[in-house]
Amino acid sequence: MSIRKVLLAASVAALLPLAAMAQGGGGHWHRGHGGDLAFLAGVQLTDAQKEQVHQLMHTSFTQIKPLIDQLRSLRQQIGDQMASTGSVDQAQLTPLVQQLEQVRDQIDQQRVETALQVRALLTSEQLAQAAQAHQQLQSLHAQIKSVLSQGKSAPSAQ
Repeated sequence: MSIRKVLLAASVAALLPLAAMAQGGGGHWHRGHGGDLAFLAGVQLTDAQKEQVHQLMHTSFTQIKPLIDQLRSLRQQIGDQMASTGSVDQAQLTPLVQQLEQVRDQIDQQRVETALQVRALLTSEQLAQAAQAHQQLQSLHAQIKSVLSQGKSAPSAQ
């Protein structure tokens, strides 16, 4: 299979979730938290649900923002130590890395909590839409993986 076909398949697969969102699945709700709301792809939300999701996301962002700022500060401290002219060892960095992991865990917990709150807004029909879209996306990802692995094992056409 040619590189062109592989790239085309990958491009189509990357655009499918965007197309699903454009059909009324909620648009920008899918971005933000690293895809925490990706399960909404292909789900038709009512205007009221969109507003509720927006409010939940706003509240979540308000709670996560100080944690993100804390992450940045910890990363900066680690970077400053690594870039310093003095000696640096594991013992100096371990407390900062532990704090970094704790803050990441708090952020992940908040994101999961928000995703569960959003999921609780869905009707059984919407959950079925989400399950179907998820299954279709998994199938597409498997196909892409297969195409890409075939492309790696194929001899060069040069």
